[in-house]
Amino acid sequence: MTKKLKCYLYTRVSTEIQLDGYSLEAQKDRLRREAAHRGMKVVGEYSDEGKSGKNIKGRPAFQQMLTDIKEKKDDVDYVLVFKLSRFGRNAADTLNSLQYMEDYGVHLLCVEDGIDSAGAAGKLMVSVLAAVAEIERENIKEQTMAGRQQKARDGRWNGGFAPYGYKLVAVDGQKSKSLVINEEEAPLIRMIYDKYLNGNMGITGTAKWLNEHGYTKTPRQNGTITGISTSFVKGVLDNPVYCGKIAYGRRRTEKIDGTRNEFHITKQPKDSYKLYEGEHEGIISEDDWYQVQVKRAKNAFKREKTHSLEHCHILSGLVKCPVCGAPMYGVVNRKKKKVSV
Repeated sequence: MTKKLKCYLYTRVSTEIQLDGYSLEAQKDRLRREAAHRGMKVVGEYSDEGKSGKNIKGRPAFQQMLTDIKEKKDDVDYVLVFKLSRFGRNAADTLNSLQYMEDYGVHLLCVEDGIDSAGAAGKLMVSVLAAVAEIERENIKEQTMAGRQQKARDGRWNGGFAPYGYKLVAVDGQKSKSLVINEEEAPLIRMIYDKYLNGNMGITGTAKWLNEHGYTKTPRQNGTITGISTSFVKGVLDNPVYCGKIAYGRRRTEKIDGTRNEFHITKQPKDSYKLYEGEHEGIISEDDWYQVQVKRAKNAFKREKTHSLEHCHILSGLVKCPVCGAPMYGVVNRKKKKVSV
């Protein structure tokens, strides 16, 4: 009697794919029918919802599946995916993951692409389509960024949580929501600008004054802190949305040098991103916002630490704490000399 093959089903959706109609349930249904047609027994299902295919690090279900394969949890023969792009959209990751599976005797079956990695021709097709899937991912990324930039040009909010002082409201039956002033939160925004601009104090001083005079902010996104922090004041003063502008390119996702698929978000200098006239109403005037930026630029210089080489401790950097291993340092007592008159 022929042994019945065992298989895992892996499904994944990202925002772009959900819009195209390839939902998790649609993928699962197609894979179950394919497994039944081929006489395979489904012994596990793994799904990553709303996860990008650029690498495997952000896909917990995919990683769990590879772990189960390594541990021979169900002694499977195949992993079934709807299309190769669901398995991954990065060529290197896709081929590495496939090789990892093959090392444990597990093959990949891409149902819609008609690819079975058990044969030499199938492995070749996986290599070709993996490169195509990566190109498609880059195209989707470029189209998404172009769409967001056009949205900014039109003065519309580009998504995400509304900044403090605003709320998102659907206006005139539009699909996307627009920023509308939240009259309960806006007074704090106006007070921050007023005190920083006219109160002869910096960011820290402004935050301290607000806290001392009983000002609080409404907790957002499951937060519980109502106090005014220095970082909150800084974020408010630097955000052009409060004068009715929409910024594009304030933050950029950049690749970490020396890695293949690791990225971090970096904040861009003010002169490197563009401002567009927003369709929303500003909480403060444009003139006030630009005056604040001038003051911020004057106060933003770094104070370099100065010291005299004559006072360097002879054992600096050499002596270490025997308990924690931290380097010890010397303290110089600089007494002012009395000047005789």
